[in-house]
Amino acid sequence: MTPKQVALWLGLSFAVLGSAQAEVAPDSSTPTIEVLAADTTQTTVLGNTFVAPMGWRVQRRRDVLLVEAPEGGTWLAFVDDTAGDADAAVAAAWKRVVPGFARKLRVSSDASNRDSWSGHRTYDYETSPNEHRSVSADARRANGVWTVVLQDLAQDVEEKRASQISLMLGKLLPKGYSRESFAGREARPLDEARIAQLKEFVARAMKDTGVPGVSFGLVQAGKVVWAGGLGVRELGKSTPVDADTRFIVASNTKALVTLMLARLVDQGKLTWEQPVHELWPAFRLGSAATTRDVRVKHLICACTGMPRQDMEWILEYGPLNPEKVMTLLGGIQPTSGFGELFQYSNTMASAAGYLGSHLAHPDMELGAGFDAAMQQLVFDPLAMRSTTFDFGRVQTGNVATPHAPDIENHPVIARGEVNLSIVPQRPAGGAWSTVNDMLAYVSMELAGGRLADGSRFISEKNLVQRRAAQVAVSEGVTYGMGLMVDTVYSVPVVHHGGDPYRLPQRHDVAARTAGRRGHPHQRRPRLADSECLPSQAPRGAVRRAPGGRRLDGRTGQGLLRRSCRYP
Repeated sequence: MTPKQVALWLGLSFAVLGSAQAEVAPDSSTPTIEVLAADTTQTTVLGNTFVAPMGWRVQRRRDVLLVEAPEGGTWLAFVDDTAGDADAAVAAAWKRVVPGFARKLRVSSDASNRDSWSGHRTYDYETSPNEHRSVSADARRANGVWTVVLQDLAQDVEEKRASQISLMLGKLLPKGYSRESFAGREARPLDEARIAQLKEFVARAMKDTGVPGVSFGLVQAGKVVWAGGLGVRELGKSTPVDADTRFIVASNTKALVTLMLARLVDQGKLTWEQPVHELWPAFRLGSAATTRDVRVKHLICACTGMPRQDMEWILEYGPLNPEKVMTLLGGIQPTSGFGELFQYSNTMASAAGYLGSHLAHPDMELGAGFDAAMQQLVFDPLAMRSTTFDFGRVQTGNVATPHAPDIENHPVIARGEVNLSIVPQRPAGGAWSTVNDMLAYVSMELAGGRLADGSRFISEKNLVQRRAAQVAVSEGVTYGMGLMVDTVYSVPVVHHGGDPYRLPQRHDVAARTAGRRGHPHQRRPRLADSECLPSQAPRGAVRRAPGGRRLDGRTGQGLLRRSCRYP
């Protein structure tokens, strides 16, 4: 901290430095200030709890908990209030923390209730582009109390520490509440009645979220027990979604890419621990030390400290090709140490896929070699006949039209041009697939690397290595190589943000869903490619213009909206 910052802290304020930042009101009481040596459970004034991350500063005042990032200038305030509604509770919280707060509200909306909260509403406030900040509030009600989380975040810090912000909001729980545990409980047979219940659940979720069509399938005891669809491919039309409808599967592509790499490990063409620069001498990052230390397993682990830095390829994808994409890495510097923070990098994931193409087809152009390697090593052996990286191929036939929420959070048909940005970086999220194809993939994962006929597709060792923890995402969630392992409910769930989604082998049940609502290169909703519904989003992340398959100039809203943007 600078001397000025030290003085501010000792002066019992939580001042935000810089003209764009709101100054937190001083408190006449004597606050306690602590720099956390580890992730630590904190308790709000009226007894609700959350987890504050290691390295953050916690200031406990009479009626407010203030949590500031190590870099300073980014803070969250936790305030309890007994107001009758969320709007009043949020207004009271701002008055306590930032008297005179006058930012204009951009949008507010109800969010889903979970973890025993009986009310949940989110608020986003206007900021100017040159501020490089996001300001928001999250209000949740339980036991007659609203807990309001005010957030004033510098965008660079928010981007770097998004997983820690997600930890705080994800572990915000009502007083006396503990999450249900599934440890030691066996999955019940998926008979017709239970399948009907699941379909009803999906139908309700579609209605709540505005998703017009969903395909999903269920696997149990090594068999597909149901596969099909609900709803329609496009709003205003009657053509139904089914198990053969194509959707862009977005970042679930990453798990398929690491499957291709795992097969190359089986073939002896590389090892997980091998330095990338030895296999690919042209590989360069912005840091020579990081370049030297990156192993194959690190390319797609979100654990190297390489920041997301997506704007170059999203906004300037026209002239890009896979070779030029790789040159982008040479200009990106790490912002944290190995394993320190979960920082998602699509460009690093692309490098993982193109490393595979370089080894499998060294004489081919990187993109063509990648497409060929995925076809030969993954899609063909798994009989994934509809899965492709060919955007032209998927423009006709049984394919879902993209949709996105407008400013009022109502679904509309969206433009698809932005999806072309993923073509040069397609190992990070450019695959199109169907539920039937993805069920073939999930079934192989559940079977420990064996195919339906009992033959071995891949060694179980290298299959499972992709799930080994490389970095913590939040409490109970780790990231391996293109796959997360979530133990929040005491039973490991392997996924990539929701799609595909599977329970561990001892339960031998899995589900795969696909839907169309929003941009496919962000953090996935439970029922859509866009990876996280607004109600599930850590506040402060920005949804870019929505995408999809349509390339005919049809207009959609394309508005900036808040949403998750993790992998």
